[in-house]
Amino acid sequence: MSSSALEAEAPDLVCQLDNVQGMVDALSAVRWKRHQDAVVELSEHGVVLIVEDTGCLQAKVYLQRELFIRYEYNAEGRPRFGVSLGLFVDCLNTFSLPGRSSMIEIQYPGPDMQLLVKSVDSLDACIYAEIRTRIPDTISWDYNFEPAGSTPLTFTVKSAALKEAIDDLEWPGSSIQILLQPVPPCVTFKGEGHGDLQTSCIM
Repeated sequence: MSSSALEAEAPDLVCQLDNVQGMVDALSAVRWKRHQDAVVELSEHGVVLIVEDTGCLQAKVYLQRELFIRYEYNAEGRPRFGVSLGLFVDCLNTFSLPGRSSMIEIQYPGPDMQLLVKSVDSLDACIYAEIRTRIPDTISWDYNFEPAGSTPLTFTVKSAALKEAIDDLEWPGSSIQILLQPVPPCVTFKGEGHGDLQTSCIM
């Protein structure tokens, strides 16, 4: 068989990870409901998992290639595929053993465009899983809220403080206004529903 034929058969990505639980924790952070789909994007820089809800809320998990002990990227462009997030997390959990780190290998695509996961650090047994993937929606998952040439406003706040602020503002039918103040650095959430409520987080 020629070297060109071998190159043509090479999967888009083969990577190995020795901290499965860390990946499970990262993906669980964006798992809002039991049945939830995600889009996975591969690149030479790492893996991005994108979830969105009702076209207005989007979360991304970035897994940089430096997190992997092996990262072989052979694709042209940035291939994307859809996957059930719940199924993916549950699958990874089967590779996570309490009290010890487990090494896994992730490959995409398999012979039928599956996501393949297998354990690689045990001489006695091998756990192997195939996860069906699908073609992602044609709508763009990359929202651009800013006009061309503008500088986006961003803020960083502890997740516990943000969750507490949002929970306080979750009234039926209420709208939330977000105000950013650079000096002193502060983000204010203002809700209107059955009365008014305002809460601020110092950054």
